[in-house]
Amino acid sequence: MNRNELPYRQSTLALVTNNDGRFLLVNKEAYEPDKWWSFPGGGVDEGETPEEAVMRELVEELESDKFEMIGKSKHDYQYEWPDHVIEKTFEEKGKYWRGTELTQFWVRFNGNVDEVKAGDGIRIVKWISRDDLKDYLVFPNQLDNAEKVIQEFIK
Repeated sequence: MNRNELPYRQSTLALVTNNDGRFLLVNKEAYEPDKWWSFPGGGVDEGETPEEAVMRELVEELESDKFEMIGKSKHDYQYEWPDHVIEKTFEEKGKYWRGTELTQFWVRFNGNVDEVKAGDGIRIVKWISRDDLKDYLVFPNQLDNAEKVIQEFIK
């Protein structure tokens, strides 16, 4: 397997905010408990647009449909997976990808924060302030990427 010849998995990421400006983070079952956090989102299925995929993923992962699409970011985010993740994904999905290419969205949650539940593939959900993002977004370039999208939508 030559990783450089593999495609990127097309996925989505939603920077979800609520009415008091807090951000929604998730700790996925695939992550180390309470250590690695991300914004919700997931893969784009065949025949699906990124917009359709992100809204489907929000309902599946967070067990609520009170999400409102505000806009699509002009900033894509791409990263490489380690070899063991490439192999694990092949075992689970039957396809090889070298990493993920994310289409990112700004989404508002219009319900009460306690209405968001850990659904499909999610261990924990947490609402945090913008200032606290630095304490949770620890993947390489994750915080820098989030700040680009935030600055795009918060003037």
